[in-house]
Amino acid sequence: AQPGGPIAEEYRRIRTNISFLKTDRVAGEGQLIVISSVSPAEGKTTTAVNVAAALAEDGAKVLLIDADLRHPSVAKHLGIEGHAGLAHVLSGQMTPKDVVQSYWKPNLHILPGGKRPANAGVLLGSETMKLMVEQALTQYDYVIIDTAPLTVSNDGAVFGRWAKGLLLVVCRNVCKKKFLQEAADTLA
Repeated sequence: AQPGGPIAEEYRRIRTNISFLKTDRVAGEGQLIVISSVSPAEGKTTTAVNVAAALAEDGAKVLLIDADLRHPSVAKHLGIEGHAGLAHVLSGQMTPKDVVQSYWKPNLHILPGGKRPANAGVLLGSETMKLMVEQALTQYDYVIIDTAPLTVSNDGAVFGRWAKGLLLVVCRNVCKKKFLQEAADTLA
């Protein structure tokens, strides 16, 4: 909303820090970034959306995947169609090409979550999901996965293993230290 404001600059700072991350990526492959939180309502989706926008603003080709299938909200945050998405791709009803949408810049693409499935954990842990992410990494500079909070599911830990780490959003006065410690222990 305020691209010249201090909050936008903080997301650009995160973008810059991400560019300094050293990974053992193969040339020609994008970087996988997994964003989660300990608890709901800590700002992980807001962070995922704004980091994706900051990366795209800098010219990178970015795919943001809403993998919080229990409470998909990326489409709502962006004001785009979100009824068809990742859940449909993983269940074989659609292809990524059918549901990925361009947003704001031609190099920023969004894969909404779609309708909430009954078997979110099974779909997200599937070989189809892994293959889709691997394919996306050959087409994008960055693939960002917005996943469920760690107190809701272990999806973030699974995706974090694929990415060799995750970005954990923690909100003061929302996250309890005990739960943060438990999440850190689980991730370790």
